Amino acid sequence: MTSAATQNINPLAETPHTRRGFLKSRGFFTPLGVFKTSSATKRFYQLAGSDELIDVKEWKQALASNNSLMTKRLFELVDTDNSGFIDLDEYLAFVNCLMDTKTDRRFQLVFAIYDQDNDGQLKFKDIQQLLAASLDEQSLNVNSEDLSELAKGFLRYFEGARKRKLDIDEFILGIKDLPKINQLFEQFVSLWINDKVSTRNEKRFLKVSSWIRYIHYLKFHLPIHYWSFAYIVCNLFLFHYTANIYADQGARTSLQVAHGFGACLNLNAALMLILMAKWFWSVLRHSFIARLVPIDSLTDFHRRVGWVILILSLGHIAAHSYHYWKTQADPLSLITDRYFLTGVILSLVFTFILIGVAFRNGRKREYFSASHLLYAVFLVFTLLHGQNFWIWLAAPLTIYFIDVLIRSLFKSRKVKILAIEAMSDGVTKIRFAKPKHFRFHPGDFIYLRIAVLSSYQWHPFTLSAAPQADYFDLHIRNNGNWSGALHNLARKSNIDLNSLAANIDGPYGAPTTHISKAKIAVMVAAGIGVTPFASALESLVFKTSNQNASEGESQTPQQTLYFHWLNRSQASYEWFQNLLIQAEEVLKDQFKLYIYLTSFNHNLTNIAMQIAVEEFYSAHGRDPFTQLHAITKPGRPNWSLVFSELLANHPNERIQIYYCGPQELGDDLQHHCYKFGFEFYRERFD
Repeated sequence: MTSAATQNINPLAETPHTRRGFLKSRGFFTPLGVFKTSSATKRFYQLAGSDELIDVKEWKQALASNNSLMTKRLFELVDTDNSGFIDLDEYLAFVNCLMDTKTDRRFQLVFAIYDQDNDGQLKFKDIQQLLAASLDEQSLNVNSEDLSELAKGFLRYFEGARKRKLDIDEFILGIKDLPKINQLFEQFVSLWINDKVSTRNEKRFLKVSSWIRYIHYLKFHLPIHYWSFAYIVCNLFLFHYTANIYADQGARTSLQVAHGFGACLNLNAALMLILMAKWFWSVLRHSFIARLVPIDSLTDFHRRVGWVILILSLGHIAAHSYHYWKTQADPLSLITDRYFLTGVILSLVFTFILIGVAFRNGRKREYFSASHLLYAVFLVFTLLHGQNFWIWLAAPLTIYFIDVLIRSLFKSRKVKILAIEAMSDGVTKIRFAKPKHFRFHPGDFIYLRIAVLSSYQWHPFTLSAAPQADYFDLHIRNNGNWSGALHNLARKSNIDLNSLAANIDGPYGAPTTHISKAKIAVMVAAGIGVTPFASALESLVFKTSNQNASEGESQTPQQTLYFHWLNRSQASYEWFQNLLIQAEEVLKDQFKLYIYLTSFNHNLTNIAMQIAVEEFYSAHGRDPFTQLHAITKPGRPNWSLVFSELLANHPNERIQIYYCGPQELGDDLQHHCYKFGFEFYRERFD
């Protein structure tokens, strides 16, 4: 009997079949002979198009892979009749093979993909070529020595390191024991049948009851709900009180409504001003007031008040217009009416402000900033328009004036640039000399202006250095005209740093400011969102190093930090690679690091890479891509599983999640925090 090791087996070509016979044997025909539509069949016709055949180009598009070595080999195996096209029979045979959990056919398929020369063996050189193609596909780089170690690790997993080759029997025996191998095949099958991977096995991890979630949510959001309720009550009371005053004077209902809306406008216009007193709230952030007032939500509240002003203004205008219409007043009299003229100007100014809001998150953010300067004009004409507005404005304007005065005298200053460096993935690092009396907390941010780039543009950036250092850093991602010009400037040689005049305004507090006070802190960063956590991490390394030097290393950690960092490219980790290495060495068990490479996918064609990386890590204690002790994980984290483990490790403890990154990921993270009853803080500047 011939051993399987001496044969090159393509499990897709084992049994010849006709289309109708194959489909019937797989249950695609009902007893009445009517064709039963399947997800796999639908997916085939989506890929094949009108000719009902999948060619090489369509195959590569379906795989979404740049690994031509693997895509070509897999196409050859699925195209069992060597026609140069994949028909429905061949496609369904391929999907059926992937879903076959009763035999070893799917493992034989993986071996056949890897066995490029059809000799029934995987040799050391073949493995190196295979891994190199996988690395190139995902824009990953390792040196030649580490590539050799990865290939050795792959063979070592299958106990084939001594003879430096592997046959199909040894391969199947080893791959069966690979953790989560069934999940990997499920993910790959989902690509070919256009279906979501089953999450049935994850539901058992969700152990937080609805009642506990509600209690945690209410406790964390109680100040927000309290002040929101108070805000609504104040507006309703003002409307009712003012309307009654005019009712007692015998005014028409339309006039009562108009003045009721006007009273509410007085309150909201004054509130808008005090909500943007940055220094005032930054100071209160570090006092007991922060427990009573939701300072982190002031920006959201500011936006909501803006929309309330719009609604109240429309109601105010509509009520007055109705009153003029009903009283048949002379329209020409409006030309000389102070209230009408100031009202028109107020409407135009507020319209320009609203238009500027559309540019808040875009590349032309300066339009947003410029339009908001019109709020001073809005306040002046509101004073002229409203008889009693000065009463409402007096206290907020005083606080805001003091805030601006302190910012001008003590927060705004000129700083010296010590170094400017163009880093990977379009990031620019700037190091500044720390001015006297410049104190900040980890997570704080500043506004920066560099005159050579723009004499009027100020942009907010998080400080990415520890407060204990005699300098401070900014890491700025190329995300627009200003940051793009900065990156181009950093790429130039022989830059005269003395000619780069830089001004800063700050520092000011942000939601991540309180990381150092959290007992269980989970930091989640996406891309350049790492900057506030870099500051917190470097600060903790400073403190721990000093404590270890003076007290020894036997002290019990007071804080546990979990850090999840997601990036699209390997090069992005170079921004803070040295800091992370230092944090792993100094903080030890106090620091849990998780690295995710979203472009790195463990699909069917690079299972070999997963095996090689894990064996490399076991042998060397470091990741081959980042050189960190934390191993690089592929894709995005499963937050349900991550939070379930957190809950198991820290039962009945207060767990705080801090996030900085894109809006979409933050919303998903916030949803999971609600499910588990965790506190959620999102980084924001304005």
